[in-house]
Amino acid sequence: MAKLVDCRGMVCPQPLVETRREIKKSNPGEAITVVVDNSTSLKNILRFLEDNGVECVVKQEAESSSITFNVPLQMTQPDKRAEEYCDVSPKPDVNSGFIVLLNSATMGKGNDELGKILMKGFLSTLLELKATPTEIICYNSAVTLALKSSDTAATLQQISERGIKITLCGTCVDFYNLRDDLAVGQISNMLYIAQRLSSGVRIIQP
Repeated sequence: MAKLVDCRGMVCPQPLVETRREIKKSNPGEAITVVVDNSTSLKNILRFLEDNGVECVVKQEAESSSITFNVPLQMTQPDKRAEEYCDVSPKPDVNSGFIVLLNSATMGKGNDELGKILMKGFLSTLLELKATPTEIICYNSAVTLALKSSDTAATLQQISERGIKITLCGTCVDFYNLRDDLAVGQISNMLYIAQRLSSGVRIIQP
């Protein structure tokens, strides 16, 4: 069975760093499968393997790609830095999507009841936009928007069904003790959130 290197949620050069680390720990002939969730990391790892004469098999999934290969007897370019493989030339397309960042269950400062109404309206309006977000990231009390008992859960479910990722801060979910009461969303960690916010994608924070 191939060793699994799960690099989902990581941005360049970390997936390649993790791949090289696993290669160094492994014996020649051992199989390794690397899983990534963005095209840049996929291209960079494939370039690295090609430079080192390593054949691989790529399998495309709905939201990720896996690269399976056998550790070679010798790497032809073992000292080339991972950063050199990072393709930084393409600029983010500002029209291709954006991330909505929510840090509260209410929208704006002032009356909380009004803030809840505004937040519900804002989430509903996202479904009407021509340019929709690629992801909604919720932290602090915003994670309560995904509760089964909330009046925003149905809207978030509709948003998720449109292919928009709903990410919930795991620390925040545990702080409010909500894991068993969530209707929608994927629980993640602060490393993933920090990587997404620093990826160059536009951030919208209402």
